[in-house]
Amino acid sequence: MTEQEHVSNNPDDLLENYPENLIIDRPDLKSMPFLLGEQLLTLIFWGFWFYLWLPLISILAWAFGFHILYSHIVALGGFEGFLKQLHVFFGGIFFASGILALWSLYNLKRYGAYNRRTEVFTTDHEALEKFFSLSSDQLRTMHQAKRLTVSFSEDGSITGVLVTTIPAHRDNKG
Repeated sequence: MTEQEHVSNNPDDLLENYPENLIIDRPDLKSMPFLLGEQLLTLIFWGFWFYLWLPLISILAWAFGFHILYSHIVALGGFEGFLKQLHVFFGGIFFASGILALWSLYNLKRYGAYNRRTEVFTTDHEALEKFFSLSSDQLRTMHQAKRLTVSFSEDGSITGVLVTTIPAHRDNKG
């Protein structure tokens, strides 16, 4: 099949090979232990994310009159106490990194063999002009645009186009 035969002349056929929704969301196909495991991991990592923000939250609380930081700096021994607890911080970082690496390895083993990429279908200028009700001059201007903002209506027709064209040459002087 040649490329010319592959391109449809009917504007309604341009998007026929694309699914309605490109995001697959089917939680009903997952088992209950798998769903609970996902939820548990999500909760653990959100908790870890919150834990990382605790120093900033403590400083802001101190600024607003809450003296939480006092117990961490003075009561626990200040810098010496921090040095004594440093191995705990590094252990937490390595543990979280290890969990993330294992999760990535699991995803690679589980989904790495699947190639969900599909062919990107090409089209010609005439089909684009017909589908979007554009003139050839409008389409050429859009192709040459440096920045292009397109507004669509509910039925998919173009309602407005804001075009910034590329200058013919750039003067690097001054």
